[in-house]
Amino acid sequence: MFSYEGKKALVTGAGRGIGRAIALAFARQGADVALAARSEAELEAVASEIRAFGREAPVLPTDMLKVEAAQELVARATDAMGALHVLVNNAGGILDVPGAIGPLAEATPAAFDGMYSLNVRSPLFAAIAAAKQMAAQASGGAILNIVSIDAVFPAPTEALYGSAKAALVNLTKVLGYEVGKDRVRVNAIAPGVVDTALTAPWLRTEEQRMDRSSFYPINRVGVPDDVAAAAVYLCSDEAEWVSGNVLYGTGGQLATSDVFRWVRTHNAVPESAKI
Repeated sequence: MFSYEGKKALVTGAGRGIGRAIALAFARQGADVALAARSEAELEAVASEIRAFGREAPVLPTDMLKVEAAQELVARATDAMGALHVLVNNAGGILDVPGAIGPLAEATPAAFDGMYSLNVRSPLFAAIAAAKQMAAQASGGAILNIVSIDAVFPAPTEALYGSAKAALVNLTKVLGYEVGKDRVRVNAIAPGVVDTALTAPWLRTEEQRMDRSSFYPINRVGVPDDVAAAAVYLCSDEAEWVSGNVLYGTGGQLATSDVFRWVRTHNAVPESAKI
């Protein structure tokens, strides 16, 4: 057990996938958890699961593309629960707009702005607001940003996403330095391929799943609970000496083989070297 009794947490992107898993994991440890995402129906379903543990679960529908909404979310969660001790910036991903995914030559300014709004600007200003609230409470706290292995290793066709997550990694470390005086810790988790709606197109068939699993020494893709377990530790009082870090949840492999696949797809490969 980790120390979460009496804690008040806010999780964005909490309606499904990794966010849902983190919210439920915090509730199991004794925290009240405010839930934010665009879909109120999904949030209500998760809230019902959390309330079954005897915990509070305020539902706060929010569009994290809007930085003002992200900033206001911290105040809404604090008002609903009376305090805020943990923020998990999980909302993010790849927008369904032209130029958001694909070669950089096809990127558009609109796609760039949208991807950076969702994956950098809103989580940053939510984190700043949370750090100020935690400092005002004089209680310390933990902020966790969910980034991606793409933040560390280049992923062809995913450059806007990866570069946005890389920016959030840098901001995680800087904010960790700056708010440490208030006993507020700031960390990030960089998962590899986790079985969620975001990665579903890569895992539709058993052959695709086997291919992706083979990237990792542990020989499987991740599941949301893998990330949630790491989040529970990093946001707990037991991790009070851990800040400004990035934890890689990648099944024993720091880099996936996205780059490897891209190069071998576009270059001729001798028969003797094929795998």
